[in-house]
Amino acid sequence: MIDPGELRAPYIKIEDIRNTADEFRARHWPRDSVPVDIFEILEFELDLEIRTIASLREAGDVDALLLGDLKTIVVDQGDFLDERAQNRLRFSIAHELGHFTLHAELFSNIEYSSIQEWIEFFQKIPDDQYYWIEQHAYEFAGRLLVPREKLTEKLQEAVSVAEKAGFRGWDSTGDSTREFIAHAIAKHFEVSEQVIEKRILKEGLWPPQRTR
Repeated sequence: MIDPGELRAPYIKIEDIRNTADEFRARHWPRDSVPVDIFEILEFELDLEIRTIASLREAGDVDALLLGDLKTIVVDQGDFLDERAQNRLRFSIAHELGHFTLHAELFSNIEYSSIQEWIEFFQKIPDDQYYWIEQHAYEFAGRLLVPREKLTEKLQEAVSVAEKAGFRGWDSTGDSTREFIAHAIAKHFEVSEQVIEKRILKEGLWPPQRTR
């Protein structure tokens, strides 16, 4: 049995995570369109079940969990039933698919007899190791739902609209301009504005290239 205090996150380069997410999308979402339909991938491509649990967030401060059987993703029932929470839920499930793809060996070796035991195990992992495990999954989810080529395309469209309206100050403006652009783009990917803003920065797309 793995001692949570001795668990060590695997070392994975960020480019390897991005390549893995791109390969996953190409294999399971070959239509190459956005938004990426996570629920369709789960239903028709993967042998994964969604199980809803009331008050999951209150029990473990999480929105979703991939269990060690590698067949079940547990999600907060409130989010699952709340139409306003669908973008957040989509990202949470994509995050768990990151664990499914990157951490299958690690997760499958954890012994547990209940969801509460599973939550308690992860709460005992050293903070630095838990941080890296989660960062792997965050990067996977972001790249999966927001492909770089599609993001670049939508970003340039938004920039073009702004410049036609007379805006030019991409290099001199603060976070507010990037937030405004992220708001305009997020609807195409069905993720939050915060996810788009993080992807723009992580992909090195800011400040954007001038359209003319």
